[in-house]
Amino acid sequence: MKYRNLTAWVLLIVIWSAAAWHTGNDILLPGPLETAEKFIAVLTDPVSYQAIGLTLLRVGRGLMISLASALVISLLCRNSIWLRALFHPIRILTRTIPNISYMILAIIWLGSEGAVTAVSFMVLFPLFFNSFMDAMDEEAEEIRQVSVLYRDTWFNEIRYHDLPLLKYVIVSACRTAVAFGFKVGIMAEIIGSVRNGAGRQMRAAYINLDTASVLAWTVLIILISSLSDVLFDRISRTMRLKEGLS
Repeated sequence: MKYRNLTAWVLLIVIWSAAAWHTGNDILLPGPLETAEKFIAVLTDPVSYQAIGLTLLRVGRGLMISLASALVISLLCRNSIWLRALFHPIRILTRTIPNISYMILAIIWLGSEGAVTAVSFMVLFPLFFNSFMDAMDEEAEEIRQVSVLYRDTWFNEIRYHDLPLLKYVIVSACRTAVAFGFKVGIMAEIIGSVRNGAGRQMRAAYINLDTASVLAWTVLIILISSLSDVLFDRISRTMRLKEGLS
């Protein structure tokens, strides 16, 4: 498997190099060497880490707010037909509203700096909420009947039934949300022209027709998203290992 992956990467770089050589224009398509040089320049520039940190902070705020609110609302909706009916149109609408609409509205309402967190919330809340509701709706009927027959306090139901049911769903949803929120947040930064952030760096590269820098930042974003996937995979494996040992 590793050999096949390495072969695929080598083939991709060869095709990229040939296409860049055939184009003969660094603005249209810089080669791998030019992109690698820009990538190293980005990694050695302290401003890059400040920009990435600000972007992660903005997206992280939106992610935490969306996670907490989606978890609370889904737990309230679990045993309330009225709340389910109230939020059902929201579940339908949020599956169809384009992300660009969120971005434009957030920039109009909050300005460029506050828009990134707002966009992250508006995009990630449906992801969390739908994941939690689907998981609870798919619970085995036998377990659901037992929980109905043997009622406990609301707090104990959440602690001993709902959270154990949702713990792997939370980790899986967070894995998707971090990568997706980071990408959407950078798009919001580019459209909103924030003063600093990863999106600001990509926008500056675009204005200067520095395609190699755009590609270098793209590679960096892919690596950060991949690292978040590895982190949440490790968290999930650790949880399952502890559960197996207990």
